[in-house]
Amino acid sequence: MRRRLSPYERVIWAAGERLPVNIAAVARVEGRTTPERVRAAVAAVRRRHPLLGVRVADPGWWQGRLTTAGVPDPAVRVVRDGDAGAWSRVVEEELPRPFDTRTGPLARFVLVDAGEAFDLVTVYHHLVADAVSAGVVMRDLLTRLGCPDPADAPPPGPALPAGAHHRAGADGSGAGPVPVLAAPADELIPGPRARPGDLLKTARALGGPVRPPYPPDGRLAYRAWSLEREETELLLKRCRAQGATLQAALCAAFARAAAPGRPARIAVAADLRRVLEPPPGEAMGLYAASFVVPVDGAADDLWAAAREARTGIHARLTPQELRPLVRVFRLTSFLPHRAVGALLRRGESRGPRFDVSVSNTRLDLPEAYGPLRLTAVHGAAHTSLSGAPLVIVVGLGGRLFLSVTSTAGEEAQALCRRAMDHLLSAG
Repeated sequence: MRRRLSPYERVIWAAGERLPVNIAAVARVEGRTTPERVRAAVAAVRRRHPLLGVRVADPGWWQGRLTTAGVPDPAVRVVRDGDAGAWSRVVEEELPRPFDTRTGPLARFVLVDAGEAFDLVTVYHHLVADAVSAGVVMRDLLTRLGCPDPADAPPPGPALPAGAHHRAGADGSGAGPVPVLAAPADELIPGPRARPGDLLKTARALGGPVRPPYPPDGRLAYRAWSLEREETELLLKRCRAQGATLQAALCAAFARAAAPGRPARIAVAADLRRVLEPPPGEAMGLYAASFVVPVDGAADDLWAAAREARTGIHARLTPQELRPLVRVFRLTSFLPHRAVGALLRRGESRGPRFDVSVSNTRLDLPEAYGPLRLTAVHGAAHTSLSGAPLVIVVGLGGRLFLSVTSTAGEEAQALCRRAMDHLLSAG
């Protein structure tokens, strides 16, 4: 595989030269495996997802190319530790560690082996993966680990939201050997040429006053927690009764925790697959964007704030609002990529344009993979210098798994505790 970076990808590549742009997904699994089986699974899944083994070739002032030539399989590091918190420490270690885009690959894996159970930490440069991509790779890896012989591997369940499409392997399963590739997001937007109105819509979606930087302690902190089935069921029932979505309720709770007495600005991640033609299906890549919504942190009624947030979020999820967030990057093509990186770093260093980012990642992952059982899934992201907390929520088996990444240390953890108190105590 060899192709030019799209304008959107070029900006992410430029950002990665100056800023953290890594994401991670963690599978917590009951059952045994070995490093050899994990490495074999990674090699097999790489054949299905070529972006697991790419680098940026011919990097020039204005352009670079993604290629698989001369790129080894992603590394698999092994940590033998029975400590229940070992995997979260691995996430803290791996997220800040940059990828060498010139040599690749732009993904790596860590097996935290605890004997009767293991954790698989998957880390990606944001250039090649988003949260849905990470979920697809996780499912394909666990399918291989549960039944390493491809001839016996059952077709994996869908990892994409309902209604999405995927390209199956040659054997009819989703884990077949046929490579799954799609064009980058900005080449799948109808009428990809940038329009004058795109700048205005992007400024409205991402602009706003700069918040004071969180006081960083110089170290990235990652914390994860979960809601049991009963808590999750009750929360979802309340959301339905109040005419709110889980995403909107989370935004309202974090707004109240982050900005009591004033309007808050909450960053929301959006899956672009809903507005791309043809949809990229299960192909790896960056098919996501973010926008900022105002949420009333001073509202007396959390559910009233959640309903208002739902209206604001849904208004931004239309094709007319999402497509400009990617199309606008065509206007940066005349800038050298180093200048783009410098501009992005300068903006990040001033402080965040949001109080907290809340991403509700919707995956439909099976829990059983032969003798293995997936018991938890956590996400993580390190994509900001500002210290603003990045919260990721994933559902599995009727439970919610949440995490926060920030350089704000204890302040971010206290923020999450307040938000969950607001959310779970709202009648």
